[in-house]
Amino acid sequence: MSPEPVTRSTRLAANAAAIAVVVYAALWFATTQVRAIREVSPFAEDPWDAVASYAAIFLPMVAGATWIRSVRHRGAILPPATAARIRWGAGLAVGIVLASLAADLIAFVTVPGPGPAPDGRIALISGLLAAASVGAAVAAVLLVRAAFVARDARSTRLDSPLTSQEPDIVDDLLALAEDVARPIGLGRPVGRLSAAIERFLVRSAISPRRHRFAFGVVLAVAAAFSFEVWHALVEGGWSSPAAVVAFGVLAGLGVLGIYLATLTPLRLLRPVGSQGSGPS
Repeated sequence: MSPEPVTRSTRLAANAAAIAVVVYAALWFATTQVRAIREVSPFAEDPWDAVASYAAIFLPMVAGATWIRSVRHRGAILPPATAARIRWGAGLAVGIVLASLAADLIAFVTVPGPGPAPDGRIALISGLLAAASVGAAVAAVLLVRAAFVARDARSTRLDSPLTSQEPDIVDDLLALAEDVARPIGLGRPVGRLSAAIERFLVRSAISPRRHRFAFGVVLAVAAAFSFEVWHALVEGGWSSPAAVVAFGVLAGLGVLGIYLATLTPLRLLRPVGSQGSGPS
């Protein structure tokens, strides 16, 4: 436990948000990927399933980036701007979970059930839905409390000049890789790889940091293709070429949208020329 109130309240709220995301992920997996459970799920069809699909697109980027930043900056006291970004990411993740859970709850009380489920599938869905709802609500309360603690401590604003000195998610990920590799004797090769990646990001004409919007488009196209392949493998062949295009466009727009929405607030990629505390 940190002795500093802002750090302590931020980490408590972020941990609660992480638990809520994990429980929601269990609900999502059970009701979308386990065929026997999906058969009786009241939110297995659109529009409820579409909400869950977009939550599955948004959450990995938001929660993943926030988790990387939280683990990398695990010292006794968080820099104020870093703490603010962690609260922002955790809050957005909880908001996504709450929005998806709201759709699930509406479906649960309005969609007619398939009849009795003697094996307890409905009970399992109900339990996961309740646990995720309680977890997300607790996390939301703790995030509001952390925001008030930070405000009272006059924490650094996200738009302050200090943000130009912040690492981005790539910096944090490379530094975290070195932290993990060092105790197992791989610190030197991982450090060389991290340094090479950092040189590419700083010097290359095609660096994602130089073309942050274009990188988002490339990321969206790659993600859309991956989603289409995954869907074909899991769900079977596509019914028509139009379905392939529609699914790819919707998935790609979702990835691009969440990337652009979080690029600056979560500092996914810092602009070329700004400084960051990258790998040592």
